[in-house]
Amino acid sequence: MPYSKPCNMKFIIIIYIVIVCLCSCLTLTLAENLRKNADESTDSEFKLILLNGVLDSEITDVNAVAMSSTGKIVYASSYVYGTSDKSYLYKSADYGKTWQAITDVINVYNIATTPSGRIVYVTQVNDLVNLPAIDRRLLVLKSTDFGETWSISLQSGYTVAELNNYNPFPIVISSSGQHVYFSSSVLLTSNDYGESYIKHQLLRSDDNYYYDGYASPSGIAVSRTGRYAYYVNEHDFYARSTNYGSKFELFPRTFLQRSYASAVGCSESGKIVYIVDSSHGFIHKSNNFGYTFTKVSQIPTNPNTQYTSFNSIVTSKNGDIVYISNYYGPIYKSTDSASTFEELPLTNVPDNDKAYSVLSTNYKGDTLIFGYFQYREYN
Repeated sequence: MPYSKPCNMKFIIIIYIVIVCLCSCLTLTLAENLRKNADESTDSEFKLILLNGVLDSEITDVNAVAMSSTGKIVYASSYVYGTSDKSYLYKSADYGKTWQAITDVINVYNIATTPSGRIVYVTQVNDLVNLPAIDRRLLVLKSTDFGETWSISLQSGYTVAELNNYNPFPIVISSSGQHVYFSSSVLLTSNDYGESYIKHQLLRSDDNYYYDGYASPSGIAVSRTGRYAYYVNEHDFYARSTNYGSKFELFPRTFLQRSYASAVGCSESGKIVYIVDSSHGFIHKSNNFGYTFTKVSQIPTNPNTQYTSFNSIVTSKNGDIVYISNYYGPIYKSTDSASTFEELPLTNVPDNDKAYSVLSTNYKGDTLIFGYFQYREYN
């Protein structure tokens, strides 16, 4: 009796196979549609967002900006110049459309955040207005909850009486926030989420000169993992770390001799590195983690701009889209790994000799947020 209907079992097996095939086809179709949508999203319209006048109608000077990998979370800051002025650290959670002041921390020089935007580091001088120069101190502040609360990660052990007022105090971090690279008058690194810092004195290999003075540092770039880090300053100075900042290798003055190495940027992996040489007007590129460089393009110039001094470079995740900015206004974009550049049209920006721009882009490189700062004299 149990074996009287073998055809029923065969029929059930056939139906099962048909259902499995249909489900597989449906899954493949859905995956293909998702892939197409993802591909189409990479061709989304380019967005250029000016921060000045957006953060606050009364605050027109923007000093720093950083965004999450998607560009949804953005942090920006402005200066304070008088006892009656207000200066806040701002945050946007909707791709820069609306902003709110999240803290009354003043004089934030630079900002770094993780891909999610949850962990944020800022560099700050405690009081640039009310305290005499001898009493000013440089701090690194840290938040682990999207800027809701802050703690002191580092307070400089020296007063900054010789503080360069326009020193950018660059800071960059790994995607986890564990590895921190920070420069003021010296280069400092942390491998424990900013709990402790190591001071690096970089001995010159060609003239026994090490950088331990108060000249302005120009920039630091770091790979996503934090393993690779690249550091330049205005004294034709280039150093590289391949071991999470434990040690830096100082390179001879070959390609940067008597140059103003004004900015550095790298791809997510750290394999592609760009250095901006403002003195001679070149972009230097490395395809081997900063070991060797070649000149890939001449820095474009604006005939209406008196100076050519580029202060910022940012790249997309893969390093193929590159943005550079001039201290005095123009911003340029490359979509071919810095081989060629085009000037971006800017509106509502003050005279070129009174402003410079700060940049931040998302992983795709299809959104660029920038701001300008007008020079003022301090007492």
